[in-house]
Amino acid sequence: MWLCQKCFSNIKLRSEHFCLACKQKTSFAQFCSSCALNYDLDGVLIASYYEQKIISKLIKSFKYYFIRELQQDLGKILILFLNELFDKKEQKINFQECLIIPVPLSAFRKRWRGFNQAEILACLVAKNFNLELSIDKLIRTKHTKPQVKLNKKQRKNNIKGCFDWRSNNLEGRQIILVDDVVTTGATLNECAKVLKLHGASKVWGLVIANG
Repeated sequence: MWLCQKCFSNIKLRSEHFCLACKQKTSFAQFCSSCALNYDLDGVLIASYYEQKIISKLIKSFKYYFIRELQQDLGKILILFLNELFDKKEQKINFQECLIIPVPLSAFRKRWRGFNQAEILACLVAKNFNLELSIDKLIRTKHTKPQVKLNKKQRKNNIKGCFDWRSNNLEGRQIILVDDVVTTGATLNECAKVLKLHGASKVWGLVIANG
């Protein structure tokens, strides 16, 4: 662990969930009935708060300053969040049957960074809960501009048609897509579109924070 126990214990996990599109409160981070019409993604599980300085600093240091040791702290945040979430009675995911898939990077960006932060987090989650993991079947076929500086419409257009599933039909599988941060959900939704075209029944996002 990179953080001391005192600092880690100050991290607040989310206990309430909302529709990513309109921010209306929902029971399980699903899109509300109106917004769901515009998404292939079923919802996004958000573990913590980007507004917490410690969270934003952890993510930026991991993603942009390549401090790979932070993977244990970030992975633990997701694991603790999932433990709390699935202890509750109301669930919309058969968690133990889920396939864990990280959001892929382009080959160019993965070479530049040296790793895919989403893949590292997905591996930690899958290993902890003994879930099936796929890290090389959902691929990114295009290198695009970074999403961070684009508005909602630009993000959607920028990421359109960038992913492909290169394996067998998913035959009704429930998928959890792992990434570090979600903003508009454009990237997760484009992945979900591809996965559902190949047979997935439900696709949920799992991220550390909403940036």
